[in-house]
Amino acid sequence: ETQRLYPPVPIIGRRLLEDTNICGYTLPKDSNCLILIEFLHKDKDVFPDPEKFDPDRFLPENSIKIPECGYIPFSAGPRNCIGQKFSIMEMKTIVSFILRNYTIESLDSRDKVLPIAHFTLHPSIPIRIRLRTR
Repeated sequence: ETQRLYPPVPIIGRRLLEDTNICGYTLPKDSNCLILIEFLHKDKDVFPDPEKFDPDRFLPENSIKIPECGYIPFSAGPRNCIGQKFSIMEMKTIVSFILRNYTIESLDSRDKVLPIAHFTLHPSIPIRIRLRTR
């Protein structure tokens, strides 16, 4: 759910290999297209109440409602991120270690730390947390 709200790579660029119709507009072959993943992940038709942090969206019974390319934090298709599986495995390992051993307290409100899109997404200010041993 965190990657839905804050995708690691906010924009994907592609060159069209053929004329493509999107929402009634024809984009000619060889056009360059940018896909804004954050907007895709906040589509109300795919993710009701899209600004709400709701990890239950990805429970098996709920995730079957998500279209094939409705959730693509690491892109999709043959040119997706080659580090996707490693990145997810590394993230799960680190997060599970931290959650088993510490409680986490945010020192700033969520509306104070805003995402900034460059090549990757990063916070507008340092994210301050307090870890307490369990």
